[in-house]
Amino acid sequence: MRYAVGIDLGTTFTAAAVGDAAGTRMVALSPEIVVPSVACHTPDGTLLTGAAAVTSAADDPARLGRGYKRRLGDPTPLMLGGAAYSPAALMAAQLRTSLDQVAHLMGGPPESVVLTCPAIWGPYRREQFAEVPRLANIAEYSLITEPEAAARHYSRERTLGDGEVVAVYDLGGGTLDTTVLRMRADSMEILGTPEGIEHLGGMDFDDALLAHLDEKLDGAISRLDPIDPVAADALARIRALCVRAKIELSTEPDVTLAVPLPSGPREVTVTRLEFNAVIRPSVELTVSALRRTIASAGLRDDDLSAVLLAGGSSRVPLVTQLVFEEFDRPVRVTQHPKFTVALGAAAVAAQVLDKPAPAVAPAPPPVEPAVAPARARRRWLVPASAAAVVVVGALVATLMLTGDDGGHTVDAAANTKTQEQTRGRTTTTTEGATASASGTVAAPGTGSAQGSVEAPPPLPEPLTVFGDKLTPPYRAFIASPEKWDGTELVGTSTAQHAAISATSGDGLRVTWHGGTPGQVYLQTVNSTKDLSPYVDNKGALRFDVLVHESGSGTTSIAAHCRYPCAAELNVTELFQRLPVGKQTEIEIPLSCFTEMGLNKAFVDTPFLVYAQGPLDVTFRDIQWVAGGEDDPNAIPCSDLS
Repeated sequence: MRYAVGIDLGTTFTAAAVGDAAGTRMVALSPEIVVPSVACHTPDGTLLTGAAAVTSAADDPARLGRGYKRRLGDPTPLMLGGAAYSPAALMAAQLRTSLDQVAHLMGGPPESVVLTCPAIWGPYRREQFAEVPRLANIAEYSLITEPEAAARHYSRERTLGDGEVVAVYDLGGGTLDTTVLRMRADSMEILGTPEGIEHLGGMDFDDALLAHLDEKLDGAISRLDPIDPVAADALARIRALCVRAKIELSTEPDVTLAVPLPSGPREVTVTRLEFNAVIRPSVELTVSALRRTIASAGLRDDDLSAVLLAGGSSRVPLVTQLVFEEFDRPVRVTQHPKFTVALGAAAVAAQVLDKPAPAVAPAPPPVEPAVAPARARRRWLVPASAAAVVVVGALVATLMLTGDDGGHTVDAAANTKTQEQTRGRTTTTTEGATASASGTVAAPGTGSAQGSVEAPPPLPEPLTVFGDKLTPPYRAFIASPEKWDGTELVGTSTAQHAAISATSGDGLRVTWHGGTPGQVYLQTVNSTKDLSPYVDNKGALRFDVLVHESGSGTTSIAAHCRYPCAAELNVTELFQRLPVGKQTEIEIPLSCFTEMGLNKAFVDTPFLVYAQGPLDVTFRDIQWVAGGEDDPNAIPCSDLS
């Protein structure tokens, strides 16, 4: 039988649909049709996904990974039961399992595969996503955005005229996508700029409901220690309870929950009005994003035929209410919004069936492992090939003489120096001579045949990542075994895990509470930056740190780049020597990071601190500074092994 398949690899669930001569329909990957987007590392080293993963991890929730789609492109691996996996590897395992189930039910492999992705993903995230089908051993596939797939399915349910314009509001488990589309006879045209919110979806509604329950129980949930197996099991059950309560509150005015605390169940009643109150700020943010998307297309509300709702979280009644109130346009939602994207993808995939079947099926590509190798402890994945490729540009040979400038060395052909005052210190650079590729130095004023020299370009201005507060586009996150996909620190708020907490205000204060590791990092999230000018000009990572309470556990500083490259430096002894109560400036040559595998051209996380605690510090003035490696206070790389 010839058929095509569409796969929606969502943040919280995965859905599959097929298309053939009989039309499009969902494939039951489980009794609930869809399967949870989760993965579990079993004690024997097997990686399970979906319902099998949930069952296997019932007695040990630490082996279960969730929300890894949000982490795609982040080189920090996810730790499941002591094994390290990249987000792409976990998504690939989920994709492979889903396709195998479809092929088993349909009696053979599909002729066409269409995958979907958020419309807000840029080139970097899409490039990272390309690793998923490769690891899943899928040689050929097509990729469309989730809103396009949703609109395609909607257009099959209700015929849309040529030129008709619709807005798509796709609220899933982990992300929001908003897009404006003009329908054509055989295609769709995206109008304006799609917009969305990367870390906002049903998972965040679950978190808001959990926080509301915790408040009703006077903090009994937040006092649970996730390291304790009994408490960890209770937390997992409470989170699952919140998911079910969110779904029930979409149809019921209130629900009564038996919260399974280790001390015994506590009964709590939550009304829909209470639930609406705790999620309203988030829903209002999504409506504002849709408003900006429509404005970017140069359209008015009455230019829209309808607003199409997709994604499981769009079933929350408050979503429909606020979207209708804001735009006063027909709000359309299918009976099963969780299925919309997969069905639309299947419809697109089925278009290939109109072509004659190939005479010979292509040979399958070589099988490659779909998971990263297990590690004994949390590490960043840096393959040997990445370390071999990353080099610090061509070496510039200079003829040096020692002058009477207080210990600085000066180029022999130079007779002047410029001084750049940086945060109260003087950095000395030379002018008047440059070195050729062969290492010979040309004297100023000579002709080109003898190696004429232009004045060197000025050093780049310091890259400030965090002063007293965050510098856009960088965003701050904390992460721990409780949630390795990260909790964002927004504005002057506090982000809280059992292992680590952080507050942004007068600097970035981070407290590791001990027991389990945690990390704080500053990241561009969906993009990378070419920071080669800082590395090539002997730059340094410079920051101030005020120690409130010194720690004894392992501490490291890292910088990350396009997956899978990263670099980690051990600063345990350095931090233990820092004086308590006194702000200290630290300067680490960037060459220490590039020597450990950092790709200077694709940096997305210029600052990350990982510690096992306890440790309480405030960071300020986090910068990458050109020329900083020559500062006498710069720490030698040999001290950071």
